[in-house]
Amino acid sequence: MTKLVEYIKIALMNIRSNKGRSFLTMLGIIIGISSVILIVSAGNGIKSGISGQLDELVGGYVYIYVDSQGENGDIIRFTDSDLDMIIEKVDHIKGATDMWMFGTASAQSGKGTFTAAPTFGNESMQFYNTTQMLRGRYFTKNECLSGSKVCVITEKSAKKLFGSSNVLGMEVSMNLYGITQDYTIIGIRKDSDSAVKGMVFNSAEVELEIPLTVLENVYGYYTEKFTSFYVFCDSSEYVQSVSKQVINLLEAKYNVRGRDYIQVQDMASQVDMISDVLNYVAIFVMLVAAIALIVGGIGVMNIMLVSVTERTKEIGIRKALGARTGSILFQFLMEAVIITLIGGFVGIILGVLGARGVCSIVGAMGMGSIQAVIDPQVVLAATAFSSLIGIFFGIYPARKAAKLSPIEALRHE
Repeated sequence: MTKLVEYIKIALMNIRSNKGRSFLTMLGIIIGISSVILIVSAGNGIKSGISGQLDELVGGYVYIYVDSQGENGDIIRFTDSDLDMIIEKVDHIKGATDMWMFGTASAQSGKGTFTAAPTFGNESMQFYNTTQMLRGRYFTKNECLSGSKVCVITEKSAKKLFGSSNVLGMEVSMNLYGITQDYTIIGIRKDSDSAVKGMVFNSAEVELEIPLTVLENVYGYYTEKFTSFYVFCDSSEYVQSVSKQVINLLEAKYNVRGRDYIQVQDMASQVDMISDVLNYVAIFVMLVAAIALIVGGIGVMNIMLVSVTERTKEIGIRKALGARTGSILFQFLMEAVIITLIGGFVGIILGVLGARGVCSIVGAMGMGSIQAVIDPQVVLAATAFSSLIGIFFGIYPARKAAKLSPIEALRHE
């Protein structure tokens, strides 16, 4: 133990006496370790944030659609009775609805005219958007059946139209394809902080959710039959089982079992695919960082070789005084390990701070709440790897120093 402490003191003394060279040696290790931790931690945080936002947006529902014609060559068209059957016979379902989305409308108020994006559906459409209600309520099944001219808007839309979110009972005038209609606001929904929503869906200045029957009564659209609809599950864990049951029921009803006429788009699988892509990108960048770490290890070996050359006479004197080969080998090996450990420790700190900084910047750019995920296993692995780098690349210079002949070393100038 005493010898180990002595070796550490000698190593630290040599590092201090060559501060500039030691720092440059550590720099490669610092860059490699910090890059690995930054990439893994920031990557996991961004991946977790995006996956969470995607799961919030699409993870809890499935999209059912007709992909081909039926038995007699006619295109299969679903009805509200199909939705009722699915809700009644399939477990873990909150609702189902046909939805119509428009991005070419305009909304008017005393503050002016704004672009509007109305979405029409039944009362189950409330499960499509997962943000909570800030004020008021969602429209009911009776309001849908009677074609009530009511709407639910977002907080941002309310402030855009009226300058306040306290607008329950007020009316907003919307123009769609040349037809203007007034709608009574019965609910205010919180705005989504998901940047992914803005990338996936077209967002307008004003967003409205309106009963589907209004689309037929006011604008003349035929909505009693449709070729696609959404099913909302209790949670994303039931998506797979719900999808299979819904397809089985519909195929049996329309006598198209096993012909793939009716298809399902599993949104949860899409989220998993995106997560896999993010994982591959992170692995690739980690490999690049690992290369930088290996280059840093080579730098350690080069500097240690220079150190051996500079201290050849010192080695000769120590061996002439009786120092064993193992002692000299361990001395130089300890110096290499300490250099890499110090570099690894600094790299860990910079990596953690860098990951948090990157996630903060990404969040500030509109990606929502993104938190760096610091994995202790990654930190420990980085520390162990830096130690192995020091040992591996320090062995050759240390062995070269230990094998020097005392006479040749004393002759060295």
